[in-house]
Amino acid sequence: MRIIAIAMQKGGVGKSTLTRSLAVAGTQAGLNVLALDMDTQQSTRQWRDRRDAPLPLVIFTTEIDLGRELDKARAAGCDLVLIDTPPARSTEAPAAVEVADLVLMPCSPDIEAYEQLPRTLRLARTTGKPAAVVLTMATPNSRSEEETARGVFEAIGAPMVPAVIHRLKAHRDASREGVTPQELEPNGKAASEIATLWQWVCAELHIGTDADVHNSTSARVQNRSA
Repeated sequence: MRIIAIAMQKGGVGKSTLTRSLAVAGTQAGLNVLALDMDTQQSTRQWRDRRDAPLPLVIFTTEIDLGRELDKARAAGCDLVLIDTPPARSTEAPAAVEVADLVLMPCSPDIEAYEQLPRTLRLARTTGKPAAVVLTMATPNSRSEEETARGVFEAIGAPMVPAVIHRLKAHRDASREGVTPQELEPNGKAASEIATLWQWVCAELHIGTDADVHNSTSARVQNRSA
């Protein structure tokens, strides 16, 4: 089982968007996926309530229950767990980073996010976990904005994921409908960006994208939400 913590000190940078989109990408690839929402706002959990499809499974959890939920996921044959963490200083984000195999740090192209990024990067380095920045909410067709962000990330020694997530209407529309861009507009730009990010994640974590769906295991995972 692979675990990805999606963490960033600043709020409003797209943590929940990445969590949901990657969870659906993993499900579409035939993996048994669990998304854990540790943010008290429960944006990912509420998205799940708006969703018609039974998967991926989304559960709200706290730092206290995190270990127990991960043990249940392993027992149910889960392949991938994504942890959506709250912003600002909290005990949830360090707990998620500590158990993660990879830390993704969404960062929007603004000074407030740039200023907060080193704190999250230090957290990952302190725990010895590999971490990379995902530029999110970028202005479409703004090469200068992306180049500036790349320079900031290089200056603090933060690897940048090749996929850039732009500020596209498909993300907002998908969230409202309880889906993701790749479900709402499979051939759209937003879906293509998520696909690039997913391919990178698979390569980093050595996740096979041609896995067969094991119906019995999927049933066990789904039964946890009953």
